[in-house]
Amino acid sequence: MQQNMQTTQLHMEITTLEQLADVLACLREDLQQWGVTEEKQVDLKLCIMEAVQNALLHGGTAYAVPEVQIFWKCDAKEFRFTVEDNGPGVSQDMRDSVYQETLKESGRGLLLMRTILDEVNFNERGNAITGILRW
Repeated sequence: MQQNMQTTQLHMEITTLEQLADVLACLREDLQQWGVTEEKQVDLKLCIMEAVQNALLHGGTAYAVPEVQIFWKCDAKEFRFTVEDNGPGVSQDMRDSVYQETLKESGRGLLLMRTILDEVNFNERGNAITGILRW
């Protein structure tokens, strides 16, 4: 990987799954530029897709459609991303139960992210998730 990697901050107001294609195109371009292996590119694409889909499904409020913001950066040690929405957030109970109930209709994306990534953390409100993949 290149030693002098730039931080990319992607701030897009995403309200539909169709707009996810633009995010993934930017991600692919950045990861290729940074020399990230194809295997890790696939893993990161999958994790970001899951996080954005969750934000679109569960974000927003009774008065506002989901608005999703995505940020990422990469350096010689790790790739770090955050997906944040304007919704009420994921409860602590839901965050904890994902390990116990993998056959539920929801929660598998979070389980997948926790399997692939080295770290998965929520902000206090539960409306932003940060994933870290170390090299």
